[in-house]
Amino acid sequence: MLAQIEDFTFEIDKTAYDRLKRSINYRFNSTQRIGNHDNWQNVGKHEESIELSGVLLLKSQTQLDDFEKMAEEKVARTLAFSNGRCKTILILSLELEQSSFLKDGAFLRQGFTISIAVDGSGL
Repeated sequence: MLAQIEDFTFEIDKTAYDRLKRSINYRFNSTQRIGNHDNWQNVGKHEESIELSGVLLLKSQTQLDDFEKMAEEKVARTLAFSNGRCKTILILSLELEQSSFLKDGAFLRQGFTISIAVDGSGL
């Protein structure tokens, strides 16, 4: 298991994950000063985001439907990693790209990107 959001599990052996990207943005405000260096001030806690992307090849065309329904609820979820770490998250976006179509319109390849906001306060 790579990660799990509620009951939806991202299995490494069943899905080709290309990337798990974690970004942390430290918040500062700058003030320009004449004849001196800019002044930087801490304006709050950091912001963390996670992006998970991959490609499903020759898989069920409905494999991500349950995840899409869960994201549409727009509520805070728990993201658990295989190392035991857990984070409270919001699913910000889900991008799906289908290609390699058959004559009947079915697709063989589906790429996906999931953008997640992490909240340290528990939302």
